[in-house]
Amino acid sequence: MKIRQLYLAAVFLLALLLSGCSSIRLVGDYDAQTDKGITALQKDMEVFFVTLESADGSMAAPYAQNKGFYGQTKVAVSSLRIRADALERNSLTVRMLDKLQNNFDRFAADHQEGISKRELPLYRGGFNSQFTSLLTFELAKRRGEKLDDAKALAPATPTIFETGASR
Repeated sequence: MKIRQLYLAAVFLLALLLSGCSSIRLVGDYDAQTDKGITALQKDMEVFFVTLESADGSMAAPYAQNKGFYGQTKVAVSSLRIRADALERNSLTVRMLDKLQNNFDRFAADHQEGISKRELPLYRGGFNSQFTSLLTFELAKRRGEKLDDAKALAPATPTIFETGASR
């Protein structure tokens, strides 16, 4: 009887010890391809903003001259979304990519109607905030950290374009 009690106590302690070593993951693991894809998409977007700003006059470069960018962007976001959707526990990233695509679609519609150069910093800031949130979340997965809502939802660090500062 005493051996049985010792055996049960040992099994209980072992189970308790092992349960303390395990952790519950509510989000998927870090994905290097998603990280690189988001970074490349942000770079392409920044190049696009520079192109829009380089047009003569007060209006951004016309939509017709830049229509191909929107198709390429739709493909890039779609492929990132499909990859994110294929990974376990990645619904937050999928939703963030859906919102990014929604904003690209809105931006394309606004661009068709005409965007002034003075409006571009507002669009740039919005997209940079979304890219920052996506990258912050993906990098937090790599470090195994808990997502810091304040950091992920904070606006992107102002750039010289937004502050008007010179180099």
